[in-house]
Formats: sequence, structure tokens, C-alpha cells
Amino acid sequence: MPEESLSAGIVGAGIGGLALSILLRKADFDITVFERSKHISEFGAGVQLSPNGIKVIRQLGVEKQITKFASCAERIVIRKAENNKVISKIPLGRVAAKRYAADFLQIHRVDLIDVLFNKACELGVNFQFGREAIVKSVNKESSLISCGENKFKFDAVIAADGVHSTTRKTFFQFAKPRFLKQVAYRAMIPLDEVDAFWKKPEVKILVGPGSHIVLYPLISRSLLNIVLCCDEEVWSSDGWSNIAEPVEILHRFKVFKSVKSVLNQITEVHKWGLLEYENKYNWYIQSLALLGDSCHPMLPYLAQGANQALEDAASLAHFLSRRPALGVSESLELYYKNRRDRVLKVQKAARRNASLYHLSNRPGRLLAHTALNLAWQWMPSYLLTQFDWLYNYEAPN
Repeated sequence: MPEESLSAGIVGAGIGGLALSILLRKADFDITVFERSKHISEFGAGVQLSPNGIKVIRQLGVEKQITKFASCAERIVIRKAENNKVISKIPLGRVAAKRYAADFLQIHRVDLIDVLFNKACELGVNFQFGREAIVKSVNKESSLISCGENKFKFDAVIAADGVHSTTRKTFFQFAKPRFLKQVAYRAMIPLDEVDAFWKKPEVKILVGPGSHIVLYPLISRSLLNIVLCCDEEVWSSDGWSNIAEPVEILHRFKVFKSVKSVLNQITEVHKWGLLEYENKYNWYIQSLALLGDSCHPMLPYLAQGANQALEDAASLAHFLSRRPALGVSESLELYYKNRRDRVLKVQKAARRNASLYHLSNRPGRLLAHTALNLAWQWMPSYLLTQFDWLYNYEAPN
């Protein structure tokens, strides 16, 4: 007799949750995705997909669809906040594609979500929109989800519902995230409102004391994506995103004189507190596991949030699909062991970038900037090669 299909419930229809739904459906799981919003996400900003994430996109079978909406970055250019002077350049484009067998792409989050959602629907994933899904009970054989008046029983449940995951707060000891004393503002403006300089297919990183700004074009949407990060001592909001006043960023980033004309164009801006969890605890309990920001939010200074969620999805699907050799709980344990050390390394590297970008001590800044400049001048690809461990990675398939 054919073996009965496993079932999985996924809480959260973000990048990680949708990617997991596709991979598990390809492995013949019965999948239901729960999303508290009434529609698939309509909010978002730019997302950077690095080669390690693109390799998962290939597993999903949507690389061609993604490239219709994405643009390829030719380089990363690090500049001084005060005068726009180039500190260093990191080649991407053909250099990176040859080295890692995949591109660095920028895409609007809404376009990425739409591609993943359409693929999931095509494969027969079930969706429950507009009601909060609450995991009610967990044991080694199954987990129970309550959604409105309905109850759903699954062989496995995955919480992919973000840094403020309700499931995490209920079932895991490490429920409270730690504020990293940094905030990020995100905004977008039309490309036709800025000079040609800002339309180049590159990632610009402007660094200043205690702050930095990242800018890159989203060509298919004719938008300039802007992320502004700075140190901040206190964060009291429990919300995922807060509306901020444009005048706030003009004040906080006034040292960035070379980008003032761009910042003056911003009419709407969102503000995030940057959070992290201690990762000394498991990411799974019996038939329940966490994925993406629900277990390992990280600073965005390595552009790895979405990419690590994609890697999580590939790893989790790989181990869950190894039935009947493994039970669900054993599969989730292997997923955790496969991912934990890598995620810790990525988080640590992102924190190092934060320290480098936000140097306030004048001699320290001069020394660091000189070292970056010499590395670029004498060995143009050196800085890129320092991340071979990150971009060469291929998630289990």
C-alpha cells in the first residue's frame, strides 16, 4: 500500500513560510498555511537575495519568475557619510556569479511574496487567511492548531510568524527578544525624483558615526530603496513596524550631507527596533519547530534575513522528507542541529559589520577606512572572498 502523506501546518505566509510550503508540497505533504492578514502581504520594501538564497529559489522552481522582477547588483560601494568619498568597493555582478554560480539580486518584497504564493497555490497548498492561528497542544506525534472556530491536527507544525511569534512565547523558554540598541528606518522614493547617480545597479553603503544608510534601486518598480540604521538606547514598542515622521530621519542623519537631497524626497517612513534572541535553546519541541525570525532574527547588516529563512526552509523540508527513516521529532532535531551553528556565525558576522559601519572614534574610523581602501585597491576581490563561507553554501536538497 502507498504510504500515507504527512501533514504540516505553517503559521505565517512570509518568505520562509511560503518557501517551506512549496518544498514540502513537492515532497507530497498535505500543507496548510495560516496567515492572520486577510490577504497575502501587501507591505514591504527591498529584499536582497544573495547566492546562497538564490540556490534555494532554484529548489523552489521559481528562479525565472523571480528574475522578471529583480535586478542584479554590479557592486557594493562603501562611502563616507560626510562627503560621499569612496572607501571601498566589492565586486558583484559577473565576478560574484562566476564565483558562486548565482547572482546577487534585489527585488521588492511584495513581488517575491507574490511569486512564492502563486507557486504554492499552483502546487495545491491550502491557505487560511484573516484569522489568527494558535497552536493549542503539542506532542511527539502531532500538533493541534486552533483557528477561529476550527481546529486542525497536523503531524508537524512550523511557526514562521516573525520576531514576535505567539507560538514562541507560548511554547519556548526563550520568549523575550533582546533589543540590540539599534533601529532601522525603511523608505522608498520614485527613481524619477533622484539623479542618475542613485539609479546605478549597485548597493551604496554610506557610513557615519553611530549610523549608516543603504540605498539600491528596485528597477522593475522604478523605486529607490532606502534603509537607514542608527544606534538607539531604548526601544519600548512591541509592534513589528512603526510609522515615523520624515523629519526624524532628517535630524538623526544630518551628518549624511551627500544624501540630503534624497532624504528630502521621503514622505513615508517605517521604523523597526532591531532584536535578537539567545540561541542557547532548541528551536523545536516534539512536533513543533520555529523558522526564520521566530527563532533567529538578526541585524540586517549582512542582508541575510530573507536568505537565512530560505535556508531554514530547505533544511527543514529536507529532514522532514526523510520518512520513514526518521520520525517528525527526530527530523526537527536534525534541522536544528544542521542550522544552529551556521545561523550563529551569520548573526556574529552581521554584528561585526554593525561595529565596522558605526565606528564613532575618529582614529578608529580612519584606521578601518584605510584598511578597507587598501584591500580594494590592491586586491579588488579580497573583501568578497571573506564571505565565501556564506555565499558558497548550498542548503540540503
